[in-house]
Amino acid sequence: MKKNTRFGTLYGFELRKIFKNRIAMIAFLIFFVFGFIQGEFEVSGNIDAETLETYKSLNGRTIDDELISEWSEACDEYGKVINEEDLAYESMEAWVKDIAGWKKAIGDVDADFLYSERLDLIDDAYEECYLDEGEIDYWHSQEEKIEKPFVWYDSFIPIGIQFGISNTIIIMLLVVAAALSTIFASETQRKTDPMIRSAINGGKELYFAKILAGTTFAIASEIIYLVVFITYIRLRWGFDGLEVAEQLIYPFTQMDLSAGDLVMILIVLSILGTFMISAITMFLSDILRNGVGTMAAIIGGYMGIFALSTAIPLEMKTLSKIINLFPGVMISPRLVYEFRLFKIGGTYFRSYQVAAVAYVIIPIVLLVLGYFHYKKYEIKSN
Repeated sequence: MKKNTRFGTLYGFELRKIFKNRIAMIAFLIFFVFGFIQGEFEVSGNIDAETLETYKSLNGRTIDDELISEWSEACDEYGKVINEEDLAYESMEAWVKDIAGWKKAIGDVDADFLYSERLDLIDDAYEECYLDEGEIDYWHSQEEKIEKPFVWYDSFIPIGIQFGISNTIIIMLLVVAAALSTIFASETQRKTDPMIRSAINGGKELYFAKILAGTTFAIASEIIYLVVFITYIRLRWGFDGLEVAEQLIYPFTQMDLSAGDLVMILIVLSILGTFMISAITMFLSDILRNGVGTMAAIIGGYMGIFALSTAIPLEMKTLSKIINLFPGVMISPRLVYEFRLFKIGGTYFRSYQVAAVAYVIIPIVLLVLGYFHYKKYEIKSN
């Protein structure tokens, strides 16, 4: 007798099970509202609208001796604006102090000092990161691609967008853990899995229906958040500043990126990172067959890896680089300060490039392994 496959029905049924999970829906709604909150406070929490407009008056100015001289005259020796009418120059304080130093009087600085000091500090970073000659040569070649002198633009809006996107991975961890930790565990805990597995579509079809339903929910949730957040930012603040060089936000990066380029990288990483977290959650649910245990393992594992990433010394270069690929560590605007590279087949790749590939390969491997465990469990259960 020919098997009558009902994959679409199974997929729809598994989706409905997720949406009937009250904890998952509460987590999703909190996540949805979080998009509006982030859209407002990632910018307004750092600056008011009137000051933001004042800051924009310097946009388009070349960072040269003339502009730096104006900044110095408007500030005291510690880089603080003296008079209210010079408030626009306050927008440059953090950038200048990042290079010239925060814990000392600025004194007289000029453009030549800032540009040369920037390169000296980057050389110090090479040493601190234990880069080899090949990595250093790579970054020197990237520096040559960066257009200088820099052109100043206020960057509060692009910074807000970048952090708003990167913060989603933390919330998605909770949403995915709440929604998918029981995707395989529920039937086992209810002791209904032998009956389900005995059905004509209770094997391979059911496994992949669960996987597709869980993946759909996780990625759709992330995309919905991103749409809400970015749309709110566009309507509330606009997209001014996304075209500026990332060096105006993080002066020591040698990645030839605009702020908008980094936004796109963070969007891709957050979606792929969500895919990986959902795959890990479903894999653990398949292995552990316990919803609470799976949720505890996901949250505890996240906290453990994050803590590990800050504890491993940089001289343990390979291990430190691998740990830093974890979504909770990698998905941050500060990824532009990761100078350590991966050499594969004689070619150097940046960490975020390797992470994007890993976020696809690791889930596929886990889901394949999960299927073999599922089949083995099915035989044992029956």
